[in-house]
Amino acid sequence: MSMPSHSRIVITGDLLRPFPVDDGWEGATWKNIRWLSALLRPLLPDNAPAPTTLAWDALMPAGAGVFFDTPALYDALGESLNLRSWATLAQRQTAPDALVEALREPLQDALVIGYELPPVLLDAMRQLQLPVIDLILHPLRFLPDLVFAMRTNVPAFHEVLLRHALAPSEVARQVGLIQAKAAWMPPPEPMPSGTALLLGQVASDRAMVLADGRLARLDDHLGELHRLCTEHPLVLYKPHPYAAYDPAAQTVLQQLPCIVRTSANFYHLLAQPELDTVVALNSSGLIEARAFGRRAHQLVPFLYDFDSSRAPAGGHPGSPVALSPAWNEPGFWRSMLAGDASTPTTPAWVPNRLRRSMNADWGYQFMEQVCA
Repeated sequence: MSMPSHSRIVITGDLLRPFPVDDGWEGATWKNIRWLSALLRPLLPDNAPAPTTLAWDALMPAGAGVFFDTPALYDALGESLNLRSWATLAQRQTAPDALVEALREPLQDALVIGYELPPVLLDAMRQLQLPVIDLILHPLRFLPDLVFAMRTNVPAFHEVLLRHALAPSEVARQVGLIQAKAAWMPPPEPMPSGTALLLGQVASDRAMVLADGRLARLDDHLGELHRLCTEHPLVLYKPHPYAAYDPAAQTVLQQLPCIVRTSANFYHLLAQPELDTVVALNSSGLIEARAFGRRAHQLVPFLYDFDSSRAPAGGHPGSPVALSPAWNEPGFWRSMLAGDASTPTTPAWVPNRLRRSMNADWGYQFMEQVCA
């Protein structure tokens, strides 16, 4: 695909995901779409089309975009509107005709900028031959600000992403700062050498959706977790900060009482030399653990392959590229929309700018305070 022509820019996200509210459902991602729209508007070039949104957003302001009738789509597909139907639909690699037709008019002649688009939406946009840029929250959450990745189905755009990739040295430097500070702090837990850490996750997160539409559960892996207990002198369990109680994890703790629950900060734990291994279903914490030099073991596949270097082909997006802070500057978007992959400037980090805009500290605030 050469540089694509478009007369519009449409910002969207996972239009298919419902969120339970009272006795019904609302869109689960309208806040993400509003966030991305507010963030990008002042960054896009003056000569670019003014962006609009496409969202299942019942409170969408007049003139802000197009309402997507997700309940009507589920009816057209003959599916119930619930999280199980969403999990199955979102993972489909080939978009059904009803979805393609529902997107045809609102996305006609558009450059689509999405937030964490699921496979079925990406395929619908491929069928409609639309250029797509997909923004993804990257697993590394401990740098001075949140890290984001992008993927695209436009080769020229992909080349720009590669020129703005996050430098591994930036990650290593921040790991060193956290470990240096932790060296002066009391240990968060009594930990013998060879300790393992088991991480909890949010049960309904899209990362938990398996290929067949089922949601991954920690208690489906009791055999592997029992082996973990036999191979390590201590196994700690750290709940996800947004899911303190997880029935599946509770089953594991009841059946494997040698696993000790901890409320210690995740990054404080990672900085301890006694910690040897981190295990989870597919938590982003596993990617962070590798950055700290820990062994990381996933029980189910990751949602995204951040280690791949696949280029866009045939209308399918390439691999997500972790980006430097440059993507949140106007110069990046001038280069991106022009397909200009010349050597970029590297702006300094603005600490917590995006982290605070997303209301997503993810436990980092603790390390921000101790490393200040």
